[in-house]
Amino acid sequence: MEVVDEEPVPAAEARNTMSKKKGEELAYEQKICMDFLEKNVDMNVTDARKAMKELQEVGRIKPRQAAILINIMPEEKGGVRLIFSKERISPSEEEMEKVLEILDKYRNY
Repeated sequence: MEVVDEEPVPAAEARNTMSKKKGEELAYEQKICMDFLEKNVDMNVTDARKAMKELQEVGRIKPRQAAILINIMPEEKGGVRLIFSKERISPSEEEMEKVLEILDKYRNY
């Protein structure tokens, strides 16, 4: 199988896409993925898309990093810092505060 295109998306978006294929015959790996997404993702697609857009407007956050932030939903600066630990540029303290504020809006307690 050849990868034709790649786009980072939050897990909620992946769950939505996979659920559209639920009636079709899924491969073993797809079934495992769908099972995981159904059990572990509670954010809806609309909120995930809004959060993705808001996070990309903060400083230098790329789509891949925004998707990871949404999937992990860190609750403190240390978690945000960990996501950017292997990146050349890390967010400033103010940007990390803004990221946490955005994630708090979409967090389901």
